[in-house]
Amino acid sequence: MLPFLETLGLTKKEVDLYELLLEKGEIPVGQLIRASGLKRATVYKSLYSLESKALITKRTLRKKLHVKPESPTQLTALAEKQIKSIERARKDLHAILPQLTQTYITTVEKPVVTVYEGVEGLKKIYEDTLAQGKVIYSALTTKDVEPALFKWVTTTYTRKRVKLNIPVKVIVATGGWAQEYVRRNTKELRETILVSDKQFPFQHEVLIYGDKVAFVDFKKGGSLIGIIIHHPSIAKTMLALWNLALYKGSKG
Repeated sequence: MLPFLETLGLTKKEVDLYELLLEKGEIPVGQLIRASGLKRATVYKSLYSLESKALITKRTLRKKLHVKPESPTQLTALAEKQIKSIERARKDLHAILPQLTQTYITTVEKPVVTVYEGVEGLKKIYEDTLAQGKVIYSALTTKDVEPALFKWVTTTYTRKRVKLNIPVKVIVATGGWAQEYVRRNTKELRETILVSDKQFPFQHEVLIYGDKVAFVDFKKGGSLIGIIIHHPSIAKTMLALWNLALYKGSKG
């Protein structure tokens, strides 16, 4: 009846005993042992655990140890405690994940590739570019960008990047929103060089930041898919290519 309680940290035997107590109310431990069919040691161990979770109470009555269940409302408190514990673990993992990932890359010598889909998925890529707090290098087109993503990037994301004082250096192909992009350079902490969309026919955006490279296919009506490649050597090589494109573009 209550197997879901195992997700709150109870064992199956603890769930069975608590459910049995809910049915019978306060009873002597000896009677509980007989009714449960479990070994004496197992019952006492489970009762100790249930008591630590505030789901039962014990008392001695007529020289016999009795046990009674606490209100099922205690399960809510137990669930809240479990949620807080998971949240702490999530924060701890988030804090140490970059170090673990770097260790993995160094040891295994393989890039970590993560794929994201849809508008919400692509937003996560842009959010990730802010995590390292370093200069972002980008090459992109502003033509035919998915409207919902375009609005978010040019408002919410850009404001957050500026607030974090993270500059971006961009090679942008002519056409689309390119001129307006350049006009906003100063207030949006951006250095931009315009290049011919015929000479540089970008189809999506490439972002290089820290030891990561992201490719974002944000074309309206397209697949809306992106990937992040986490590998220092790949990021270094892509940055070299970005600088080569910058040199070529600046020469016209």
